[in-house]
Amino acid sequence: MREELREPRIVVRGAVPDRMVAYARSKLLAVLTHTPMPLLGADLRLEHHADPARACPYQVEMTINVDGTSVRARRSARTMPDAIDRTVARLRRRVDAANQRPQAWQLRHRDDGSWHHDDRPTERPHFYPRPVGERVLVRRKTFALRPESLEEALFDLETLDHDFFLFVHDETGTEAVVYRVDQGYGLMQRVPTPEAIKRVEVPLDLGPQPSTARLEDALIILDETDVPFEFFVDAESARGMVAYRRYDGHYGLIVPT
Repeated sequence: MREELREPRIVVRGAVPDRMVAYARSKLLAVLTHTPMPLLGADLRLEHHADPARACPYQVEMTINVDGTSVRARRSARTMPDAIDRTVARLRRRVDAANQRPQAWQLRHRDDGSWHHDDRPTERPHFYPRPVGERVLVRRKTFALRPESLEEALFDLETLDHDFFLFVHDETGTEAVVYRVDQGYGLMQRVPTPEAIKRVEVPLDLGPQPSTARLEDALIILDETDVPFEFFVDAESARGMVAYRRYDGHYGLIVPT
């Protein structure tokens, strides 16, 4: 193994047998060994949800840092071996796409070799129905966002396996959000970019422009509606931010620097 490759950090939650942890580790290391670009780190998370109503109680998440770019894959399944194998297959496709990032930005080429071929959306867990009075802001993420094109933002959304992705549009210098909508994508922008949208030949729904608000106002919207996130312009800083619902029922916040 190359000297820059580190032992993956492993997190286990729930009743996951040691043999399954070892199996997942070996599968992840196999992907890392055959990745030509510099590898700066890797994380492995295995979870078993005890809720009997959950159809796919086993979830696996693998994240690697490929030459400074995070690549993530998550899958859920009825059994842990199936969740591991499906996550590894998804990770391999995304690593291949990251290795060919300039070509992968061209989303209009939807052939068998494209980055999204046979890559169905991750089965997301249900939001825990936590009472409003018990919800708190438990995570505040701060990012130094680099300007990027709409094509790059959509690619990062897929590579990171996120539900939404906050970025700075390179044509306007303002914050925007891409997110998942059924089999396609959605876009919210502070400043419209009709020409950029025309260049992206994938299903793309236009959401509303963000309004100026306080964080407290954004959290009220999350409480009173079923939207997973709220993109708004902070009244104090005048920066675009995203308040979102965490799967544990609490709130999260993404703040750009």
